[in-house]
Amino acid sequence: MGNTWSTNGVPPMRTAALGPASDTLRAQFTGVWKTHGAAGRNVDYRLAFNRKGSFFTGLTRTLTRADVAEVKLGFGASVTGAKGQVTIRPMDERGMTIDVSEPQEQKLPQATTHYLSTAGVRWSWTAAQLNAGSEVRMLYTKELVTYKPGSSHTLRFNTGVVGPDLAAGRQEEQGAERTGDYISARIPLFNDGSGNPGSSIVTGGFARLESGGRILAEGPATDWVGAEVLAASAAYRLTVEASRSAEDTSTSTKVAGVWTFSSARPAWDGTARLPLSTVRLAPKLSLQGTAPAGGTLTVPLKLSGPAAAAGQVAALTVKVSYDGGRTWKPLTVTTGANGARSVSVKHPATARAATFRVDLKDRGGNTVRETITNAYRLAP
Repeated sequence: MGNTWSTNGVPPMRTAALGPASDTLRAQFTGVWKTHGAAGRNVDYRLAFNRKGSFFTGLTRTLTRADVAEVKLGFGASVTGAKGQVTIRPMDERGMTIDVSEPQEQKLPQATTHYLSTAGVRWSWTAAQLNAGSEVRMLYTKELVTYKPGSSHTLRFNTGVVGPDLAAGRQEEQGAERTGDYISARIPLFNDGSGNPGSSIVTGGFARLESGGRILAEGPATDWVGAEVLAASAAYRLTVEASRSAEDTSTSTKVAGVWTFSSARPAWDGTARLPLSTVRLAPKLSLQGTAPAGGTLTVPLKLSGPAAAAGQVAALTVKVSYDGGRTWKPLTVTTGANGARSVSVKHPATARAATFRVDLKDRGGNTVRETITNAYRLAP
């Protein structure tokens, strides 16, 4: 049971605790103060204070820059006229929060600087891209972030390269698993380039599980797909692909992944995760999803799944196309002293977009091929 009061600050709200203290009572004060900065960069201050046992009897706090965290937020969009909504929630240790109303629609892309209180608060972020009818077309989240006093951070949503990333989001909401003789899988295809879990409205696509040349199950790209399978070890192929509307985005317009793996009934009574891996492409792009035409761009490769473990990559190749996948140019994968992998891409001056194909094989023989059409656009 709970109650919420809100005010715009005029007149001041006065509070007092009445009655005995209670171990189950939780109170939170949240305030937002907004300013308009130079060059269209808005700044706001978000302060949240939590109290246990009794309600606030007044609240006086004096904070300095050393007490708060700075978060420079960029919310991207690759089409003109896009709108968005960002919701930022302060959580206490039990997940209690008070929602503060935000403008329903803001122009995208947008850049905002936020100063957030840090003591006893975890922050949850949601960023939604909307269409002309205010319907959510893309949604990204970042959950329960704890910031240190005086720290500075950069947070980006909805910038490329958007694609599959099994390290993004909750394990129970994605990946592939086997319980007894039943295999189920769901691979979100539209996590953003910063590794934030995301979802998107799609215009077409499918998820399909096959084995021995037979289709075992098929369904929408955005849902779980599953089937009863043989107890003995067998080879499986999972294909997930989806396309998006040109009204919503001009990047990652089609994303496809094909995974091959082997599986047998688990020896124990329970659920086993299946050995699927992904590669996230994480270049630095503009908030419009562009890189310079005629320039050279470093594209970090972020592995997740079994192949991300040390020494587990058997083969990794990356190709780029500037004609939507009709012809391909191989790229050289380099590995730094810290084990980080990347490719360097020299863009033709006349190219308009870059499409990527990534092939990965782990030491267990499991493979994945990712194809991301129009991963990012090229601007003069």
